[in-house]
Amino acid sequence: MAGIPVEDLVVPDLGDQVAEATLTRWLVGAGDLVVEGDPIAEVEAEKVNVEIPAPRTLHVVELLASEGQTVAVGEPIARTRDA
Repeated sequence: MAGIPVEDLVVPDLGDQVAEATLTRWLVGAGDLVVEGDPIAEVEAEKVNVEIPAPRTLHVVELLASEGQTVAVGEPIARTRDA
């Protein structure tokens, strides 16, 4: 929708000295509505799987990272807009 700001969803801080992770699985796709707290993606860091939750209710506009890709903490992995 025109005029609605788009925001990047980034890899959150994953804990002590973890600088990057592998995006193992998307749990949403472009166009999906996601409710606050729902998991968006799974990442693996140091052999631990972590789900990245939606920070608020939002629409997924575009996926920026691919499954299997290494992503840095703070790196954008999706574009979203408020629902």
